[in-house]
Parts: sequence; C-alpha cells; structure tokens
Amino acid sequence: MQTPREYLAGLEWHGIKLGLDKIRALLDAVGNPHLAYPTVHIAGTNGKGSVAAFLDAMFRTAGRRVGRFTSPHIVAVNERFTINGIPIGTDELDGLIARFRPIAEQMDAPPTFFEMTTAVAFRWFADHGVDVAIVEVGMGGRLDSTNVVEPLACAITNIGLDHMQYLGDTLDAIAFEKAGIIKPRVPLVLGEVEPGPREVILGRAMEMDCPVSVCGRDFQYSLQGPPFEQRFGYDGVRLTLPATPLSLAGRHQGANAAVAVALAERLESAFPSLDERALHKGLASAHWPCRLERVLNDPPVIMDIAHNTDGARVVAEAVERCIVLLAVSADKDADAMIEALAPATEHLVLSQYTGSRAMPLERLCDAAGGRPYDALATLAEAIPHALALSSHDCPLLITGSIFTCGEARSILIKGYAARLLEF
Repeated sequence: MQTPREYLAGLEWHGIKLGLDKIRALLDAVGNPHLAYPTVHIAGTNGKGSVAAFLDAMFRTAGRRVGRFTSPHIVAVNERFTINGIPIGTDELDGLIARFRPIAEQMDAPPTFFEMTTAVAFRWFADHGVDVAIVEVGMGGRLDSTNVVEPLACAITNIGLDHMQYLGDTLDAIAFEKAGIIKPRVPLVLGEVEPGPREVILGRAMEMDCPVSVCGRDFQYSLQGPPFEQRFGYDGVRLTLPATPLSLAGRHQGANAAVAVALAERLESAFPSLDERALHKGLASAHWPCRLERVLNDPPVIMDIAHNTDGARVVAEAVERCIVLLAVSADKDADAMIEALAPATEHLVLSQYTGSRAMPLERLCDAAGGRPYDALATLAEAIPHALALSSHDCPLLITGSIFTCGEARSILIKGYAARLLEF
C-alpha cells in the first residue's frame, strides 16, 4: 500500500496537463477552500517567488497570518506550503493527501502532481484560518491550476522565453498565457516587461476593466550599493520609501521588490497594518532560499536556481569571477546558459544531478564548446572538487536548476554544515 507521499510522487508520472477542470473538481469536493480567504496571485517567467517572499515578509511584519504556495521545492515537498514561514508538517501533509486521494481516484484520469499540491495548499490555508494567501503560478497562468482563485490583486513580474512547448514560442504568446490570471476589475501590478508583451498584457487588462500599475510608468525604484549589500528606494503613486536594505541579493531583486511594494500599495486599504514600517522591515527580512544565497563562508559558496538564459545572465551580473559548478535539465539551452555565465566564470565544473530530467553529462560537455572545463559524473563528486578550486577571493557558484541546488544543498548541509533553509 502506497503512503500518501508515495501516491503524490507517483502523480508526477502523469506529467504536465494544463487546465482547470480537475482542480475545480478537487476543490469543490472539499468546500471550495480557496474562496475562504483573500489571495494575491503572482505570475511571471522569473522573479515571482521573490515577489511572494517580499510580500509574505511584509504581511508577517504587519501582524498577519500568511499562507504562501510556491513551486517547485528545493529539498522537500513540504517547502511549497508555508504559513508564517513554517512549512507544513509531514503528518498534516500526509493527512491532506489522504483526504484528496479518494476524490482523485474517482476521476476518469488522475490529477497531476501540481493539481494535487494546489488543492492541498488551498485546503490547508483554510484549515488554519490564514488572513491572506500569496499564490505563485506554477506555469503560464491562463490554464494553471492556481487560476481558480479570486484575488484581491495580481502581478506579472516579467516575460521571458521558457516552457515554450506549453506556452508558445514568442514573447507575445507567452504574455497572452500569463495575462490569463487577470480578473475583472482586479488591480494588476506589471513589472519590467518589453513593449510587445506589455501591450498584450495591457490590452487584456483593458478588456477586464482592471486598474494597472506599471513599473517605470506608475512606480519607480532605485538601487544603491553592491549586489549583496543593496539599498532600495521606491517612488509610487501614494508611497515613497527612502533607501532601505534588501535581504535578497542581485540587481534583479530591485524590480521584484518594487512589484511587491506596488502590490502592498494596492492592498493597504484591505490591510491597513501593511504600512511603511511593515514594508521596510519586510524588504529587509525576506527569505528565499537558493536565490543568490550565500550558504557557506569558507570558502564562500553561493547558490542560485537559475535554469534559463535570462536567469544565468542575471547571476553573472551579480557575482565576481568565481568557480561555476553547473548541472542543468535536459530541456534547457545549455549552450546559451554557459555563454551567459561566461563573464563570471573563472573555471567551469560540469556535472549531472540525480534523476531522469537531468541533461546527460556528455551532452552538457558538448555545450561547453571550446571552453575549458572539468567534468564529474555526480554532484557528490563535483562539489568537493569545486570547493578545492575555490577560495575567499574566488567563491563557488552552484547553479543551473532547482534540482541541482536541492541535491547540492542536501550534500552541503550534511557534509559541510551549510546554512539550513529559511522561509
């Protein structure tokens, strides 16, 4: 007999199937818990988890009980579901999976892994009476299983080329899918988006009669200091924030922080305690693991889940010359990622994470072209090798996939006393 988590893991074999029928059936069978509390819905190619982390920290500072649903996880599936930064307990997770399982088994085809985790999150938040839930879109938006919520506000962080086999092969096509989260008359915050896809999103917002706040038009931000010690300023419609420390590193976090603050501006009427003090403290205290996160100090080890070319480029802009340990998924453009990381790469170490989704090491080595590299078959072998090459002046960067960072983080926690995950 399968345990609940074995059953949940088995749903991954059904792959990705976009659509809302199954999630609606699951939620309807347990009383539509997603309608029991206010929600904030966040889409985007990159940055949506960081926006969720900033906003979560702001709400907690404001004294609110906050549910957060994000994906994927780094080490354990429990991380996808947090209330006030604490992941769901294993026994409670098992109980909720067991509650949904007989409902799922009566369906003509089983739900996907993501549909089941979405249902679990919404029921758990209702069971614990959250004041607000921050919900990150899994993929796209229009047909993503989170798109059953009726949010107080929503945001689209940016548009890039990713998941093209599901969302389309142009920025405008991807923008159309992400714009599917827009609801009638629900405020929308739009991050830094190129003109073509921006017009797609704004056109949909106009159809839905939505008030829109656009980064660069309706609100601006500033950053001072080096990427790991940044101070952030904000100038919006009603709110101006003087320079305040950002807890998340990298120049790209300026735009993410600005989207979070713009959302907070839209939400203040419903949550008056979401004031300037809460925003300041939230920006300075947010946690989002493996996003340019320093997990060891001697030698310095930085982890980032960058899994596409845009993400790799952002990482390269944030770090000095470093040893780069890279392992990527088979569906990624490894050539372009290696090229994007090149300005920050002192030496390249290539490897392969455990699992069927990993790009075979031989293929990753081919993607390196004429660049020098070391190749090691497993992360367990690659990590000590890369650490030996690193120094105080030449840190180790581990990147390429959330699966890479998850496996590497477990190795570093167990063998090197690396920092534990914090949410």
